[in-house]
Amino acid sequence: MLKWFSILCSMMYVLATTNAGEVLKVPMFVEHYMEYHGSLSEFVMEHYDNHKKDADWDLDQKLPFINPPIVLTVHAQLPELSFELKKPKEIAVPEKNSIYLEKDFSNLYLSSIFQPPRHS
Repeated sequence: MLKWFSILCSMMYVLATTNAGEVLKVPMFVEHYMEYHGSLSEFVMEHYDNHKKDADWDLDQKLPFINPPIVLTVHAQLPELSFELKKPKEIAVPEKNSIYLEKDFSNLYLSSIFQPPRHS
């Protein structure tokens, strides 16, 4: 019972706050098209492309997606992002000479675990 109640509440919310409720007006669309004398494309162009007031204006306003509900309309505008890629400056790094020279040190460090780094 709780499952069906939650489904019913969810459906009521979706139909009330989105354009999904317009789907329920499809039978009105079909009925109005049956009374129309012309092709489906002519019907859609006449009623959905800058429709002007005529004798059945009130009936036309009940067609789906003519006047969709504006319940949860959100207007968002993204900020303009502009960036410029600049060519990186070349930095000359002088080659450093190593201070460590093996010939200047004694051989006593060879017997120890901790040895100075070697220059290759």
